[in-house]
Amino acid sequence: MREASHAVKVLFVSGIGGDTRRYRCLHHQEQLTLSGITSTLREPDDPALYVDAPTHDALILHRVAWQPAIADLVAVMRARGKPVIFETDDLVFAPELQDRIAYLDTLSPEAARRFRNDMTQVARTFSECDCVLTTTNYLAEAAEEHGKPAFVQRNAVSDEMVRCAERAHARPRERGEQVTLAYFSGTGSHNRDFATIAPMLAELMTRYPQVVLHLSGHLDAGPSLQPFSSRIRRAPFVAWQELPELIAQADINLAPLELDNPFCQAKSEIKYVEAALVGVPTVASATDAFVHAIRPGETGFLAATADEWRDHLTALVEDGALRARIGAAARRAVYAAYLPEVAAGSLAATLGAIVARFGHAPAPGDEVATLVAGQFVRRWQEQAAATAQAERQADELRRALAQRESQRGANGAPGVAETRAAQVELLREIVERLQGSRS
Repeated sequence: MREASHAVKVLFVSGIGGDTRRYRCLHHQEQLTLSGITSTLREPDDPALYVDAPTHDALILHRVAWQPAIADLVAVMRARGKPVIFETDDLVFAPELQDRIAYLDTLSPEAARRFRNDMTQVARTFSECDCVLTTTNYLAEAAEEHGKPAFVQRNAVSDEMVRCAERAHARPRERGEQVTLAYFSGTGSHNRDFATIAPMLAELMTRYPQVVLHLSGHLDAGPSLQPFSSRIRRAPFVAWQELPELIAQADINLAPLELDNPFCQAKSEIKYVEAALVGVPTVASATDAFVHAIRPGETGFLAATADEWRDHLTALVEDGALRARIGAAARRAVYAAYLPEVAAGSLAATLGAIVARFGHAPAPGDEVATLVAGQFVRRWQEQAAATAQAERQADELRRALAQRESQRGANGAPGVAETRAAQVELLREIVERLQGSRS
């Protein structure tokens, strides 16, 4: 792909934001730029996709739910003989495993229903793609079991992440006798993961009064750690640019996962990578990705049982020199394997292999032009119909409000609170009718 980079343009469409988009789209774009490859990132409902489809050479659908605009986009790429790639860092293409998703524990019944529906539509997008680009060998094997060829491009850091980490790493720290164990959860979906080590941490804090626990993000620490509340520091979820400063204040990074949960086995090694960037050693569950990334006893520690967690943490708590040696080795390893300039070559080569394997002869140019024009016209008509419907509903609301106000006027002018209550009630009625028409 490097040889033909002047002619290659990659189109990313991302259906989810946050860190997953940052790692799997923005970081990929940075890597492609280093290889001289142009790329574009769009939202799934961006009308500009109809302009992009005829001008890009590969389409990457990052955790996008199936919908009419995406169907149009895929049809154009197919007609042009260009590959369509499903991109994911999670097991989102296996709806049959939804009950194993810890994130559902944090949702209301209605939000959980929407999440399940979205996951079903994301799985539909997966089924329409030629192949899968993903983060771990475990996910690649799962994709192949679901009928799709898969390619692994591991998560890598960005230049800005490296700059933030270097500033944090260079800042002097007063360590003293205190030893800080840290867990950076991000969301409440990690309660189950942390629960696998909480009782062992309570044992450790009983044995070593110098140990304190730092918990960052949304997390329920559980009852076993309640007696140590005075030695538990809490920090809210922070922007990723601020995270290196927090991690650098820790002595040991904790990365527990449920080993018997396929969604946890599918997770990447970024918790190890982010800690290693600032020279903090990690003890991690022995999942597929951590086994790939960590050399036990050299760049970190792997634990598959409570005894292994206890042994590794005991060694690190008792030996500051060991912590420093493991942290420094992990930092060197991450700099050697996870920087953008390292990942750039493998991503360009992987996309080149995908284009060669899944590209095919295009349809005649006039057929492609007719297809795109027809899709765009239909999209415009649908948008126009939706706008007209919204205007009719707004008119209905205005008429209903005017009617109620005129009826109440005969009995005296209503107060502000009464008027607002009537407006809220009318809005609720209209929303209920809209929901009923969509179901």
